[in-house]
Parts: sequence; C-alpha cells; structure tokens
Amino acid sequence: MRRINLLPPEERRRRGAAVPTATRGGILGILLILGALLLLVMIGLYLYYYIQLGNEEEQIAQLDQDIAREQARIQELAPYQDLQARLDAKKPIADGIFRTRFPWDEFLRGLSFVIPESTALDSLVAQATPINIQAPAGGAPEVQNLEPPGTVTFTGVALPDYQNVSDFIVRMNNLRFLANADLTSAELDRESFARPAINFEVGAELVTRIGENGDEVLIGEEEDGADEGAGPPGDQASRAGVER
Repeated sequence: MRRINLLPPEERRRRGAAVPTATRGGILGILLILGALLLLVMIGLYLYYYIQLGNEEEQIAQLDQDIAREQARIQELAPYQDLQARLDAKKPIADGIFRTRFPWDEFLRGLSFVIPESTALDSLVAQATPINIQAPAGGAPEVQNLEPPGTVTFTGVALPDYQNVSDFIVRMNNLRFLANADLTSAELDRESFARPAINFEVGAELVTRIGENGDEVLIGEEEDGADEGAGPPGDQASRAGVER
C-alpha cells in the first residue's frame, strides 16, 4: 500500500528540518560531557603526578643530605685511610720486638723471691740481649734462647759464712732468667758493719727465650679475647718463681 502524507507542504518541510537540528544538539551535548570527563581525568592525572613528583623531590633532597653527610665523614677519616696499610707494615717489627724482649718485670719479681735471708744486694747492673726482629716465632729448642745472652752483675753483703754466698749463687742459677752464675769476688769485711760480713760480687748471663711470652702483639679485639682466656693473677705471678 502506498503511504500518503496529508500534511501541508509547509508543515512537512518544517518537521523535516527539525529532526536534523535535534540530532546535532544531542551529539553536541554528548561531546561536551565527554570533554568534561576527559578534562576531569586530565586534572586528576596532573594532581597525581604532581604529588608523586613532590615526593620524589623530597626523597632526592634527603639522599643529597645523606650523601653530603657521608662525604663529610669520608673527609674526616681521610687521614686514616692508609692506617691499616701502615699498621700491617709495622706489625712484623712490633712482633719481633715483643717476641725477643727481656721481661724485666718478671725477672725482678722472681729475683725478690729467691734472695736468701742471709744475703742482701747492694747493686745490680744488667744489660739484656738486643732484640732481634728476624728471630723466628716459636723457634726450635736449640735456638729458643736469644744469642748472645745478656749480662748481669750483682754486688751484695752476706753473713760471715761463705756458704751463704754459695747459696745465693745456686739460687741464681735456678732462676729461669739467669744462667752460669759465677762468683767474681768475695771478701770478709770486719770494719764496715757492726759485725763481720762478706762483700761479694757475682756475674751471670741474662737469658731471653724467644717467644716465651707470645709471638705477636695483640691489637683491638684480640686483646679482649686474650684477657678472657688469661688465668688468675696468681698463675701469672707463679711463672716468676724458681725452676727446681
């Protein structure tokens, strides 16, 4: 069936023109809405990245401060950067001195324990063997004593019995720091004292045993460990006694 439009021509033209105008208005509204949404999204992204950029700048500033602080510490420690190398270079010398030194404190303490009651010392002149930094650590028994030995001379007074002088010499030979004690002179003195006495002089060798008290100088934490493992003071003092 054929369709017939009974509207006047003017009305038909007006309605035909109105439809495209409404369609264009709807499209324009949609575009405006989409543009607004896009603008909001862009603003949101801008704020997000702006905040992120601020956080990154704060972290960079903090890192710059840390770097500056560490560089300042490095500058403070610069004079000590070769300290370990210098210490390593000098330690063998210090170890050699420590290993071949003569223990004067132990010697004098041990000497005070073995002087007979009948004897008194007037003087003591001694010279230990020079240190030898080339001496091997923990040497074999035949090279344990540092050579040549040192020397010591005692002068003293004993009660008027030569046996008292002999006892002194025997005890000196038994002291582990001395060897080959020998009487140099002995004379009965009847004038210097209220009662007669014997003035005597005894010479002996001072013996230095390589590494007897350790082969190396302990530094830092090693000293703490050595202190923890050390025996009581009485044990150390007993080492100064006489070898029977």
